Amino acid sequence: MSSIFKSIIMAFQTYSILPGSQKATKENTRYMLIFVPIVGVVIEALLVLGMKACPYLCNYTLFPAALCVVVPMILSKGSHVEGFVKTVDALCAHKPREKKMQILADSHGGYFAIIICISYFLLAVGTWSEMTTELDIVVPALGFVLSRALFGISILTLKHASESKCSVYVPDNKIAKYIQLIVLGAVAIASALYMIKTNRFVGGCCVASAALSYVYYWFVSKKHFGGITEDTAGFFLQVCEIVIPIVALIAFRRPVSAFLAYEELM
Repeated sequence: MSSIFKSIIMAFQTYSILPGSQKATKENTRYMLIFVPIVGVVIEALLVLGMKACPYLCNYTLFPAALCVVVPMILSKGSHVEGFVKTVDALCAHKPREKKMQILADSHGGYFAIIICISYFLLAVGTWSEMTTELDIVVPALGFVLSRALFGISILTLKHASESKCSVYVPDNKIAKYIQLIVLGAVAIASALYMIKTNRFVGGCCVASAALSYVYYWFVSKKHFGGITEDTAGFFLQVCEIVIPIVALIAFRRPVSAFLAYEELM
């Protein structure tokens, strides 16, 4: 129980706005990845509750849409955004692998990273502002849970770069590792199934986009860095969390547009 309690504290200390002073040791992080999706659950709950309290939360309005983008970033204290920015900076540099790893280790961001980061948030705000009341907010909101479950699975299963510090999150005890994989796999499957149950077409497209994001993340990490790092894992999470709402919006509007066109023809 002591390891589980320390892992809960470590998960929220590392990947949420909650403060903490624990050091990342094998003992403190043994089951940490299991609890990372809980941060996503909190974000999802806030978005869903906000939509229920104000049905027109996103419906073509800019300020509430900006809140839907900023609140998740604040709650996760931008921990994954940092990895996204560093990874984009390294990829845009078009340098050899060693130089890319140096860019990942550098705390300063280049102009490539600034441009992509600004573009990312403009795209995110624009996407959420186009969400309509007809599209169930639960589908894109569950992306915050699914992405974090896949984030944890990738750290436990994919090859790490030689310079990566992700190994501290992988327990030496195989039983503890398998327990985390089972729980995270169950969370990912449950999230995916609920998305599909809520809206079969839109949810299915969102789940497929998350899977493609995962494959892309592994390809990029392996090709450019020799394996995943904590930064490339953060890169994946941010990519997944922008792709899912975009795909949800496109998937929702396409059949509606087709139906309206058919009605006009008739």
